[in-house]
Amino acid sequence: MKTPISVLAQSDLKLILRDSTLALALFGPVGIMTILFFLPQIEGLILNHLDFDLTDYRLFIVSFLSLVPAMLFGMIYGFIILDEQDENIIQSISVTPLRTEGYLNYKLQMPMLLGACFFLLLIHGTNLIELHPITAIGIAILVALEAAISTLFLVAYSGNKVEGLAFSKLLGIMYLAIPLVFFMPSTWHWLSAFLPPFWIAKAFIHSQQGSVWVWSDIILGILFHFLVLRFFLGVFVKRQQ
Repeated sequence: MKTPISVLAQSDLKLILRDSTLALALFGPVGIMTILFFLPQIEGLILNHLDFDLTDYRLFIVSFLSLVPAMLFGMIYGFIILDEQDENIIQSISVTPLRTEGYLNYKLQMPMLLGACFFLLLIHGTNLIELHPITAIGIAILVALEAAISTLFLVAYSGNKVEGLAFSKLLGIMYLAIPLVFFMPSTWHWLSAFLPPFWIAKAFIHSQQGSVWVWSDIILGILFHFLVLRFFLGVFVKRQQ
């Protein structure tokens, strides 16, 4: 007997396969994995041909690119929710035992799980930077919350998939926090602390410095991510009423 979750999973897969945009988005994480896997070779080519040492920016590259799959998974599930909203599926589910709460929990947990797992796969599969397993799990939790934020942001402010495509472009603004943390003086980069990826970038830097402040970044980051999630969830719920 099929469970409600298995039915939702099959429905998600069908939606992704029949939508070329969503299907193409699935290749994004694979592309990121490929780039990071061959990053040492790319660094060697750039050093030989352009006399530019890209290894100095390896931590920034890994920090930035390791967040992209979570954002893509979050966008995919955001578009799925918008698609099912247009087809009144959410309203139909609200009167089933699963109810809207169970439906939304599933739609948020899936991109979180995929984002966190892919992050850990990227970090430990490429071995480009040394990251303690416990620290990696802490940052993976932040990455998972990033995926949920991407999903909720889209569904909170978009009425349909067309609007969702427009708002998905705004998601990129959040990730400006990463270059700001890496390349702006410390007295100024705190201005981007209201952007969730800020805390992940700080955690990456402190982890490589062997600083205990990495746990302050992770704990404060988790609290801040939950505040952002709660805000977007409130907006979404209000739109459904």
